[in-house]
Amino acid sequence: MTQKQQTWKKNLYENVDYPDNYTDKTFLEELKKNVHITEISPRSAVLGAGLVTQEISIVIFFVIIYVYLYNGWIEPETVIVQSSLVATIGYLLYRIVLTKKNYYEALVKDLRTVLIFVVFGYILSPVLKTLTDTISTDTIYATASFMMIIHLIFFDYGVPAAIVSSSLSLNAAIFGSVCLASRLASPFHAFVLLTNAVECFVLLPILLSKGRGSVIVLTAMIAIAVYVLWTVSLIMMVLCVCITLFVTVLCPVWFLRWQNCKENIYGPWDEAIVHDTEM
Repeated sequence: MTQKQQTWKKNLYENVDYPDNYTDKTFLEELKKNVHITEISPRSAVLGAGLVTQEISIVIFFVIIYVYLYNGWIEPETVIVQSSLVATIGYLLYRIVLTKKNYYEALVKDLRTVLIFVVFGYILSPVLKTLTDTISTDTIYATASFMMIIHLIFFDYGVPAAIVSSSLSLNAAIFGSVCLASRLASPFHAFVLLTNAVECFVLLPILLSKGRGSVIVLTAMIAIAVYVLWTVSLIMMVLCVCITLFVTVLCPVWFLRWQNCKENIYGPWDEAIVHDTEM
């Protein structure tokens, strides 16, 4: 008498009568596609890419300040007064309008921090100016450019990723600023440049973080960056426009098109995940 074949089960050790690679029609019933996919709208994609463009614009602002100071097109007193005025207005708006509670205590604490930075920054500016004075100008510019690229790569754009490192990004920007400060005319010029570095790379990103997702903020940043570059170099302005179009328009278009082709599959063949449970 012929022995009846056992029913196939999803257990390798019980399927004696079946090949190891055998599966029946019920095996794919648990197949799922794109379980964790998130639909991204064109507006969200553009604004997300705009965060990169926004940070590039901040780097452009800082470099333009250095160019103006280096060429003597503007006095350092004018730069520090105007930049401090803009920073003060932005900070007050951030604290009074956006901070709901205990903003007076925060003002006092932050004012103490500013005073410490101003005093020590002014005292140490002669040292910072001569720190890289013996290095060639070409090496300084190459190092500063590399540091700004590091700053842009590791900057926190609001996306959780292993490559994000706010401390590395900030330190790279400040180090690049110190390198550029050594090429200015006087220690006071260096102090003004480093003060603007703190305003650009520390204060301005904090203020703009509250305006993330705003088309007006993104448009204003791009417009100002294009204008200030136009006052220095037409070629650099055209390059800035091309980079802006590539990052803000072309990259989101590619992302949305490739997202439609995404097809992640999940099923019973996936590795088991052990979750710790509290006893």
